[in-house]
Amino acid sequence: FGAQEGYFGAGSSPLVVGGTVIVNVGGTREEAGVVGFSLATGATKWATTREPASYASPVAATVEGRTCTVVVARYQCLLIEPESGKVRWQFPFGMRGPTVNAATPVVFRSGDGGMRLLVTASYGIGSVCGGFNADSFRRAWEGTDSLATQYCTPIVIDDHLYAIDGRDDVPPADFVCVEAATGRVAWRERSFGYGTILSADGKLVVSKTDGELVLVRPSPEGLRVLSRSRVLEGSLRALPALAEGRLFVRDDTTLACLEVGP
Repeated sequence: FGAQEGYFGAGSSPLVVGGTVIVNVGGTREEAGVVGFSLATGATKWATTREPASYASPVAATVEGRTCTVVVARYQCLLIEPESGKVRWQFPFGMRGPTVNAATPVVFRSGDGGMRLLVTASYGIGSVCGGFNADSFRRAWEGTDSLATQYCTPIVIDDHLYAIDGRDDVPPADFVCVEAATGRVAWRERSFGYGTILSADGKLVVSKTDGELVLVRPSPEGLRVLSRSRVLEGSLRALPALAEGRLFVRDDTTLACLEVGP
């Protein structure tokens, strides 16, 4: 599709929705910013937009009884029908220059049951959060003050967002808890260090890029660290995988399997 290589190659994971594989390709010259492939045959089903690719992975969302796909591209956030490739709506997100959209979009329900979407990036871009349906997106809050994370995808628990605010390559980075409805910061643990977050068993597993794992009990009252362990000497930038009480982490040279279950 004539896609241009980004700063860090290709980093967006494909998404399977029904019989379609959706890929954030970035084929700007061939109207193939986002492409849908047949899961059964690999044939191209559709291609849409001229958006360059980001590093953020698409996510599925059930909107008014239908499954749609939210895609953060290089300069736009789009809602796409997975079977046809039709773009239902889009809004600008991103910035030209040496910037990166890498955190996966977060779809969640607010306390009143409405659909909500959060997208976030660093480099002065910040966050945009609001409600949406199949036809439109409505901003509730935006900006860089509460959350602007380079590639840590926020976790939503009980109407609060938990994330690492800042950049891996330009410290400091803070661990923050943010009210999802308003963008107000509930608490901020300054200079916590950068990393990624998984949610499981009512807890958060924070994989810091310096090789430390931190087990956290999420609470809007403040940071509650249950345990810490330095598991590898290199940088932990890849998102860990958790399965049946085993956590898989890797740095540039080593893959480790850790027993974290009871």
